[in-house]
Parts: sequence; C-alpha cells; structure tokens
Amino acid sequence: MEKTELIYRKMHEVMAEIGYIGKDQKNTAQGFRFRGVDQFVNTLYPALLKAKVFMAPRCVHEQHDIKEVVRSSGKTGLDKFVSIQMEYDFFAEDGSKVTVGPIPAEGLDSGDKATNKALSAALKYALIQTFSVPTEDMEEGDATSPEISKPVETAPKAATIFKPTGK
Repeated sequence: MEKTELIYRKMHEVMAEIGYIGKDQKNTAQGFRFRGVDQFVNTLYPALLKAKVFMAPRCVHEQHDIKEVVRSSGKTGLDKFVSIQMEYDFFAEDGSKVTVGPIPAEGLDSGDKATNKALSAALKYALIQTFSVPTEDMEEGDATSPEISKPVETAPKAATIFKPTGK
C-alpha cells in the first residue's frame, strides 16, 4: 500500500502558510488584472520549503503546430502554437507523494517562447487549484454571460509540425 498520510498533512501546512494572492498585474492590451506565475512561485516557495515539500513536473502530452495569426497591426503572420498536458508530483520527506494533473495548457508565440508560455500556464493553474489559492477580489464566473452571435469564419487548418509519439 502506498504511503500518503504525511504528504497530505504537508500539503495542508502549505495551504495554511500562503494566504491569498491578489491580482496585482495588468494586461495592457485588454486591460484586465491577473495573477502571474511568478507571484505563485514566490509565494509558495517559502511555504513548500518550510513544509519540506518539493514538486516534480512531468509532461504527459505535447503537440506543436504553426498557426496563422493576425497581428495588432493588421498584418498576418505565423506563430508557434504549443499544447501540453502536465502532471506534478508533490513529495514529502518520507517519500509519500500526491500527483496533480493532467493540467492542460497552451502557448502561442511568434518566437521561441510558446513552450515557456504553456509551461507557465500549466504551473500557475496547477498551483491555484491544488492549493485553492484565493484572491481578495474573486469575481463570480457566472456573474455575466456573453451573447452568442453568428458563427465566425475560422482560419485555415494549421499545419502540424510535431505529433507526440506516446509515452
């Protein structure tokens, strides 16, 4: 039988240490406030260290595509699109562990940062959901609903440049 009792106590210790993480950053393009992955890592690191818990990430699926995009200038271009699924093992000092995931995430970038963006998103949401990290100004997701309009024409199908080969 796998040992899990200590890691569950340790995960609770981490939760008790961290408190909330506010939406202190602002997206300049769309104007919304958000919590960045660095805020989570900087807040959780001392709590994980104190509880003697460490995390090991594992990519269980990845796909890389090239997507045609329209830039803010109105010009079209090609961006790299990365879709991943990550799992995270949290270990206590006795070797007990809990696995979180798979966590799906995506990244889109015109340069070499699509994978980095996907990894950051996966980590951020794994930490939010694993440790139930609150924000002081949590907006209810069901407070508003968008109206559905006529279908939008979709861009041509992306060319797949990488297909996962399995585990």
